[in-house]
Amino acid sequence: MPVPPFADMVKKDLADLQKLRDRVLPVKVGRAVQASVRENFRRGNFYGSAPWLTPLRTSLGFRGAGGQYGPLLSGSNHLMMSTDYFVPKPGTVVIISDTPYSNTHNEGEEIGVTPKMRKYFWARHLEDKKRYGVEAPETEFWKRMALKKPGSRIKIPRRHFLGPDKHVDRMVQGIIENELENFIKTHNHGTTASRSH
Repeated sequence: MPVPPFADMVKKDLADLQKLRDRVLPVKVGRAVQASVRENFRRGNFYGSAPWLTPLRTSLGFRGAGGQYGPLLSGSNHLMMSTDYFVPKPGTVVIISDTPYSNTHNEGEEIGVTPKMRKYFWARHLEDKKRYGVEAPETEFWKRMALKKPGSRIKIPRRHFLGPDKHVDRMVQGIIENELENFIKTHNHGTTASRSH
């Protein structure tokens, strides 16, 4: 009976295991966590925690589609779609949101009103005044924002969507265990040592 090429089999198994560790697992974990973060946006909370604060555009009764979107959502969903993952080195994955304002929303922040912001607020006021009329909620809102003095503070509430959580830990652990089980099944060469009596 020919002897199986154990050395070659072990070499291939080790190479496959290294590929699993270095590339396959980081990509699978990255995709799963990215999808779960985007689901936070759709739910309007952080993995089932307290709901995010209702946006002013909703509570003030803005007309049009803008008044119908949930917290941190919009027609383009730019913030939600900015969540991504990358593999900076073998065996590692990083989940990010690369918009300049993502941390402001994720952690909450007080920001100072700038002349550029006031210019934007006036433009929105004039646009909504033309579209909805002078007494529309959004027209009044943008006017109040435009009248703020430069340097005055605007509080952006914390709407945590990205960060460590037990839910993420369990998800990652499940992916690793499942992939290792699959690896063992597909690399079981069906060889058993036989002993002569």
